[in-house]
Amino acid sequence: MHITVVPASPKTAQAAIRVLLADPSHPTVRGYYRDLAKVPAEFKAHACFEAVQGDVDDGATLDFSDSDAVFHITPPFFGNSSPVEHARRVSENVKAATKKASVQRLVLVSSMGAQYDHGTGEILSNHEAEVVLGDAAPEVVFVRCGFFMENWGMGLETLAAGFLHTTLTPLDHPLQMIAVKDIGATCAAEVLATGTPLPGSSPYAFDLQGPRPYTSADVHKIFEEVTGKSIELRLVEKEALDDFYAAVFPPVVAAYYAEMNKSYLPGAILHVDPQPTGATKYGTTELREVVEQLVGA
Repeated sequence: MHITVVPASPKTAQAAIRVLLADPSHPTVRGYYRDLAKVPAEFKAHACFEAVQGDVDDGATLDFSDSDAVFHITPPFFGNSSPVEHARRVSENVKAATKKASVQRLVLVSSMGAQYDHGTGEILSNHEAEVVLGDAAPEVVFVRCGFFMENWGMGLETLAAGFLHTTLTPLDHPLQMIAVKDIGATCAAEVLATGTPLPGSSPYAFDLQGPRPYTSADVHKIFEEVTGKSIELRLVEKEALDDFYAAVFPPVVAAYYAEMNKSYLPGAILHVDPQPTGATKYGTTELREVVEQLVGA
């Protein structure tokens, strides 16, 4: 079996590649990189791995010939234009290469809430990718992931100053979270199942969640226990989200991220969720394990 991973540099892609290369069926894996200097040494040394230079922003660099399956992640975009428009262009490039090579299955890392065409901010990038890629192959699978546990790593810089920001409010509001390694393992299993009937019609979508939801209070407690230090938790309330993201991202991108954050707060579209995906799968990694890795405990 031959599998193409595009792009191969994100952590979710790396997690999936590790599972694929360890599989007893010995699939061959082709990974696409804009910069071949970023190929991990562990992959370079593996006889079943091939690193190829290419960019999802340039369809002419994508050649999926001889691929049975394609594993795709819509890369994050932090430029001065719409991330949704960027997702559309990237998805069209991947779709064209997938169809040209007559690939049997495409597996896409998507997001909770990707079924909505409004009100979810940056998640609309995943919605757009699903719209474009829905008929890219005979078998299409959308893995709609919860909030990445590793996102809490973005607050590590403030830990040295003794505080941690959270945009998940109020303190007791729960959110489904999932670890990157569980995403990689789940997506690898979906790729390896190429050629077997899908549980539903293509495109088939399911939610991927961790073993339990977490609140900001839970996150705070875990960080304090893992570090052994007292940490101030600074809440970024809903009305402050626009300014919070504006201080980090370009204006257009900041607006998308603020709306995304608002979408899973109490009473918002993802909290109420009148259009659930249906099927749900679960990872096994607890947030504590991820935090331990983040802080090097």
